[in-house]
Amino acid sequence: MSGKLLWHFKTDGEIKASVAFDDARGYVVFGSFDRHIYVLKTRTGELVYKIETLESIYSTPHIHNGRAYVSSLDKCIYSIDLDTGKLLWQFWTSARVFSSPEIIDGRLYTGSNDGRLYEIDLETGKETGFFQATERIVNKIAYNPDSKRFFVPTYANEIYCLKRDESI
Repeated sequence: MSGKLLWHFKTDGEIKASVAFDDARGYVVFGSFDRHIYVLKTRTGELVYKIETLESIYSTPHIHNGRAYVSSLDKCIYSIDLDTGKLLWQFWTSARVFSSPEIIDGRLYTGSNDGRLYEIDLETGKETGFFQATERIVNKIAYNPDSKRFFVPTYANEIYCLKRDESI
């Protein structure tokens, strides 16, 4: 690395979480405390589009199959078509969402300040299941594909180990 600056992009708010990359389109996707989700060209830093939310973004987007999934402090998870910038669906929780979304076995999972781990259908944005913890879930969950177990940290210094009930 030469340390040479290739480009610079400034938002009107703090950027509190990491960026996500869409290698297929050459995009970098991130949220800001200025209440926008940004999509830039990775090579040039040129703004492709930005989407306004109702509140700040404090999570890292998840890119999957041409879509960006972004959690927001406005209590919402957004699904965005990266080709068009069109909002495909919004899923509303009952509390702010700091937790970054994760996609596991074709479903989106994210925690919320309401203490719920939500399972959401990727196509419809409808809830397909949830787990209620005793305290806020503010961090990204972890998943072990070998054991098929979810590890859910909470704000109350707890970690839950869960296995999805495949009978339902």
